[in-house]
Amino acid sequence: MSDNENSSPVLRGRRRIYTDVEEINAKNIFTELSNAVIKHSENQADIKFLLNYEKGVQPLKREKKIREEIDIKVSDNVANQIVEFKLGYNWGNPILYVQRGNKDLNNSTDTDNSNQDSAVSMLNEMNDSEYSFMKDQELARYVEITGIGFQMVDIKPEYDGLSAFDLITLNPMSTFCIYRNTARQEKVAGVTFRKLEDGTTYYTVFTDTIRFEVKNLNQIVNGERKNKWSFMQRSGESNPIGKIPIVEFNRAPDRTGCFERQISDMDALNIEVSDFANSVAQKTQEVWWGNDFDLPEDESGKPNPPVSGQWLMTKTSSGGSNPLLKAISSEFDYSGVQENIVSKRNLILQKCYVPLQSEPGGGSTGSAMSMSSGWSAAEAAACKEAQVVRRGKTEVSALELIAIKKSLDIPEDSPLKRLSISDIKPQFTRNKTYDMATKVNSMVAMIKSGINGRVAMEQVDLFQDVAQAWVDSKDMVEKYQKSIIEKGNSGQQETKREQSDLSDQTENSPILDGMKIDDSGGDEQ
Repeated sequence: MSDNENSSPVLRGRRRIYTDVEEINAKNIFTELSNAVIKHSENQADIKFLLNYEKGVQPLKREKKIREEIDIKVSDNVANQIVEFKLGYNWGNPILYVQRGNKDLNNSTDTDNSNQDSAVSMLNEMNDSEYSFMKDQELARYVEITGIGFQMVDIKPEYDGLSAFDLITLNPMSTFCIYRNTARQEKVAGVTFRKLEDGTTYYTVFTDTIRFEVKNLNQIVNGERKNKWSFMQRSGESNPIGKIPIVEFNRAPDRTGCFERQISDMDALNIEVSDFANSVAQKTQEVWWGNDFDLPEDESGKPNPPVSGQWLMTKTSSGGSNPLLKAISSEFDYSGVQENIVSKRNLILQKCYVPLQSEPGGGSTGSAMSMSSGWSAAEAAACKEAQVVRRGKTEVSALELIAIKKSLDIPEDSPLKRLSISDIKPQFTRNKTYDMATKVNSMVAMIKSGINGRVAMEQVDLFQDVAQAWVDSKDMVEKYQKSIIEKGNSGQQETKREQSDLSDQTENSPILDGMKIDDSGGDEQ
């Protein structure tokens, strides 16, 4: 970052850290770690700037030279509004796991997946006991602001009867991953570090097989070698998980934050809002100009400036001069500047796919209002981001399953022990209750058509925990489907919808195929 407080770093997304070695071991760890720390320091400066910017540390990029005593600096902080919307809309509901399907790589013939349904529900319960809903929010703030985030899965040293693993959200200021410089870009190490008050820095380096504790980049702190392993306690011992436990999340392929591209626009908005406030203040504290009259003087002969409520008495001189007293001010189009500020602010939100907070006027349908106010664009952007984040959550779930299988406290006959990563997938839920009638009708229609009830629940995006909802509803849904088959065989048909929904607006609209005309050419009664 530049020494000038009014300058910003050049932000082009966070750099990935690469190495040319095949593996990191005790022979090359000092060299590789030192090189990685240098590259991470560049990301660290950007991350610090972005985190501070979202908090409102937004230096004004202009110097006020006229009336320097009036220099109001306003931070509109649209960045915070953008981040808060993303946290609520994209990450507001917990990310839970659902069963991928009845037929998968590990279950090609077995059609009874009740054990897998139970296992997925138990996995969600373990994550809930680890407060994953809160830790995912911590992760989300880092991901949305800085473009990257990190979580770590650790085998729980002492089983608490709830979860077999620890889920930890790490600060990207002090965490990074190292990748092999090949087309596959395999992860070769995960690093997190801490700095003590005396200046000593400890780096914890995880590889697939070994964990190292490195002091000040020049000393490996060896601990007692044991098979049992826990986070931040020992060094130089084997990694029982067999995978690097630190997972890196990206918000987008270019690893940028959600408001990063619009920082220049937000800086310009801050200048305009600040100048507007300065203009109001300068109008209130106007400079006065007097001509052809003398102010009263004090005992020392110094003129006394006028004060509020004081009368200034003047008269026309014998020479014909006319005394004059008035404020020196410039014309300022307040309404035009206000409109420009609002327009610029809305444009920034639009570029970041944040919907307008006010309802548009007119008699638009729900779908039209959703498109005009930006909700459709926000949903499209959220869907795209979810596909990138999904990779990280899948990697986290794979580590959790390894920790569960390694745990001696989970019974061997538990369905969790047989659960595979190919059996599950992360489920992102948004707008859970939006247009509930349409979602209920869609789900009922799919169930009536014979589609698996769990698949129908996943598609309508209505239930927060689909796995648990399906476990609780499975018997009734399957019983209902069998009754429909029996009615179909007896010649009975069901066509009634459960509730009216948005599709009715098309029929009733005078624009969208509404006001139907019958075959005779007359209006339909």
